[in-house]
Amino acid sequence: MADAWSKLIYMTLPYITLAILVLGIVYRVKRWKKLPRAKSIIFPTKPNRTGTVKAVAKDILLFTKTYKSSRALWVMAFLLHIGLLLVIMGHIRTVTEISWLWGLFNLSKDGIDDASMILGSIAGTLMLAGIILLLVRRLTPTWRFLSIFEDYYVLLILLGIVFTGLGMRWFSEIEVNEIHDYSRGVLTLSPSADITNAWFLWHFTLAQTLIIYFPFSKLVHVFSKPVTEAWTTR
Repeated sequence: MADAWSKLIYMTLPYITLAILVLGIVYRVKRWKKLPRAKSIIFPTKPNRTGTVKAVAKDILLFTKTYKSSRALWVMAFLLHIGLLLVIMGHIRTVTEISWLWGLFNLSKDGIDDASMILGSIAGTLMLAGIILLLVRRLTPTWRFLSIFEDYYVLLILLGIVFTGLGMRWFSEIEVNEIHDYSRGVLTLSPSADITNAWFLWHFTLAQTLIIYFPFSKLVHVFSKPVTEAWTTR
């Protein structure tokens, strides 16, 4: 049973996940294009297209509107997003080693592993802090009344992903080369189910669960926000 589960997660699900992600985003984009646009300008006008791009980019990168409305929420969101960005950057190592970056610091193999452990732990901890704070906020009387199942579901899945990711770093040993070989196998359509680390298996399972849900959730704002902001900030 365990062997069949591993084969499903490692060998079959990645392609299903990718297909659902791509088709789901295409579907959402087509829906956005069909939505009527407001004829009036909602936000203050900008003198030109460059001004619009700067205003949209500033809000996306620094959450300026969130900062103006709630400093506490801004801190929570910033911790989550900066942690997530660092985690995504760190996951480049699952496909290839960043030799040029390590070369700048003249790190040995042991030094690379130590740096990866420290930086990955910091990124995961930042993300974990943001998730916990947002979850606690959802449980306060006001926000509990306004929250729906999806709000809790996404945060709990993210919590599980971070927890298993940190657990894999702190409480188990896993060879980076194993992950490299597996990732390349997926990219070349020849995946294997050789990784037996339970932390990694659950981490990978939860990550794919979130990716499958991504196009149909509020998380898709990473794509919708630049579009809608550009429509209304003119």
